[in-house]
Amino acid sequence: MLFFTLGFSQSINFDELDKEKWLRYNGGIATNAVYYDGTANRQDLTYYLTGNLNFNVAGLYNIPLSFTYSNQNFDFPNPFNFNRLSLHPSYKWATAHIGDVSMSFSPYTLSGHQFTGGGFELNPEGKFQISAMYGRFLKATEYNAEEPRAITAYKRMGYGVKVAYDFDFMKLGLILFKATDEESSIVNPFPMELGLSPKENTVLSFESEFRVLDKAQIQIEYAISGVTEDIRLHDAPASKGILSFVLKENITTNYYNALNATFSYPAGNGTLGVGYERIDPEYKTLGAYYFNNDLENITMNASQTLFNNKINLSVNAGLQKDNLDNAKTSDQQRIVSAINLNYTASERLGINAAYSNFQSYTNIRDQFDYINQVGEFDNVDTLNYRQISQNANLGFNYIVKKTENKQHSANLNLVYQNSNNQQEGQTIEGGSNAFYNGSAAYTLGYLEQAMTVTLAANTSYNTIGVTDNSLTLGPTLAVGKQYFDKKLRANLSTSYNTSLANGEQQNNVYNIRLGSNYSLLKKHNLSLNFMALFRETDLNNSRDFTITFGYSYLFDNFKLEFHPGNRNARSHSSRSKESILNFRYRNVSYSGTIPEINRQLTLVFQSPQFTNIPQYKKDELGMLLALVKEQRKGGEYKEKAIVFLKTLYDYGEFEALLNTSIFNVISEIKLDMRKIDFKLEILFVETKIKLDEHPLTKTPDNPIPTEAERNDFTQLMADHEERSKKLFGHRWMENEFAQFNSIQVVKKPYGNLKGFIDRIATRAYRLYEKNRDLDELEYFLENEIIDYYYKKSIGTVSPDALELRYINKN
Repeated sequence: MLFFTLGFSQSINFDELDKEKWLRYNGGIATNAVYYDGTANRQDLTYYLTGNLNFNVAGLYNIPLSFTYSNQNFDFPNPFNFNRLSLHPSYKWATAHIGDVSMSFSPYTLSGHQFTGGGFELNPEGKFQISAMYGRFLKATEYNAEEPRAITAYKRMGYGVKVAYDFDFMKLGLILFKATDEESSIVNPFPMELGLSPKENTVLSFESEFRVLDKAQIQIEYAISGVTEDIRLHDAPASKGILSFVLKENITTNYYNALNATFSYPAGNGTLGVGYERIDPEYKTLGAYYFNNDLENITMNASQTLFNNKINLSVNAGLQKDNLDNAKTSDQQRIVSAINLNYTASERLGINAAYSNFQSYTNIRDQFDYINQVGEFDNVDTLNYRQISQNANLGFNYIVKKTENKQHSANLNLVYQNSNNQQEGQTIEGGSNAFYNGSAAYTLGYLEQAMTVTLAANTSYNTIGVTDNSLTLGPTLAVGKQYFDKKLRANLSTSYNTSLANGEQQNNVYNIRLGSNYSLLKKHNLSLNFMALFRETDLNNSRDFTITFGYSYLFDNFKLEFHPGNRNARSHSSRSKESILNFRYRNVSYSGTIPEINRQLTLVFQSPQFTNIPQYKKDELGMLLALVKEQRKGGEYKEKAIVFLKTLYDYGEFEALLNTSIFNVISEIKLDMRKIDFKLEILFVETKIKLDEHPLTKTPDNPIPTEAERNDFTQLMADHEERSKKLFGHRWMENEFAQFNSIQVVKKPYGNLKGFIDRIATRAYRLYEKNRDLDELEYFLENEIIDYYYKKSIGTVSPDALELRYINKN
């Protein structure tokens, strides 16, 4: 069953009101069936039917209707029963936001937090701009003893205003944001362990942007955030703060600062830039879901185009450190440098290369308070930990031969990754890892036959420590062809891979894929795909078969077209159909007759950059494209074509956004891993000591244990097993993440990372498509990747093989 979180969002442009029809409708229906025969734990037959119908009234109001039917389940959501309602009317330079909406003023004030209320943005063509909002950020939620993990929250109201004025020589801006919890919004008592208290927050930010030396540009933002952690207290603070005129202060009030400055200067055919960011420890704003603090960043970047635009060179470097107030038990410094080169040697040959170097240095200092919490162990190793990672890739693209009817091309890609973990200047056991990946492909394209043939080979060689290595390699053959005036697209591919560990063969994997897609009468689309996978190992052999069938139909406002029988009318209709259209989208011109532009749009849809679009989205895009091809009038044709292109490119942008978000999440997790690792080892050791010292461990048979002792021993064993699993899973995940030091790894994933991305890509897009909330997307990715890798770690290696890193093993 497909589940819905129904939302309603409208962007209303009153400028277009008189240009819209009073009633328009469109929709479609699609069905898919999947048959599976294999070893995985899944149903043999899965099928679902989806349909949607949307009524648009005067271009202002949409009434969406939809249903789903899957494996004897049916759902028909009520379009007037909204979980979320948002309206965004606009007129010229004024836009309003009404309902459940989000706005962003700056990263340090109000940044994408959803609220229920209203706001507006005024951006006239002059020099003055203003934005404001007011609404509820959190609704009151009482404590539920039956669901102790459920969120308990005070009602939180907030408002904000942002004003900016552009002088001739500089632009100045001011932001004020305030949020307050209502103390009386929660009536029922709740446990003190929740650490919940009503808060108040006021943030004041100053922005400026100006030019120097006619070309250089400087941007600065400085923010002050005052937070009262518990407004129920009435004890006055030692001294009043700078925001006391709008903030209720008491002894729990603290002030934090954030500064961000950038400098950029155009030089030659490129730019030079420097950036500085400093965020106080514990800096927070109630206008954002999450916030990174306690960091100081220095970044430098340069880009240049050389030799008549044949070479594009960019260099980036950065330094980040934390523990700005020396209050933490550890310091961490990170150094990142990267260089990228693109060289167009000729019309046929293109070369790209990149290299990045990442170093982090962590020092855990000897502090008695930190040591004493370990208990019996009074010898905790101090840690000087350095992690060095390198990533390099080199790619060649060469057009061997090109004629009007045929094209031969080849490409080669090489990737090298290395990580080295050192403690006290020495490489730790298993701390040196290297990864080598290579792929080569040769493609023959037959333009007249609309056919391509590709032969490729892939290899991956990994070394872990000084003893373990693995090798995976194999070829791939793929053929694609179009038939019946390109209405039928068929493709066939087969590949073979074999894996070896320390020179011994582990498995062989064969797969065959056959796919087809047929467009019938413009509105109908049929697809049929077959996949067979065969695995051979020393222990057993297995095979998987999957067959997928899909059908979709798209409709729009039904029209009756009459073609009078006289020759003049037919001649006029023929000339109308062959009229030339011209429009642009994303700096690409589309020009020609409607059939010619139809072919252009089809080629864009079938281009390699959109091959990873999920099937459900391809079905929707196929229906949109069919709707475009149905149009005969120039104005309506352009409108539908731009809607199709916007929807198509939206996913292309999301794919890049998803890669960046995954890499950001991985980087943030890696930053926290060392601290978490230390705590997990301590928890593991605590239960191990208690278990070793328990009477049932020392003398399991004599004397006869009491029932309380047996229960305590059983619980202790369960706790120890759980903590050992968590510690091992964490360290296994740490080793896996050590190789992810460049976003290129995410763009071209392999192994577990590829499996994770394949698993969540569709769900991530559906989530982001609902409200375009980047914070919510990264929160989803963080939870999913931790859960995915933790489950992968279970059963991989026995937790009994754990080695203590910090605690004296004697």
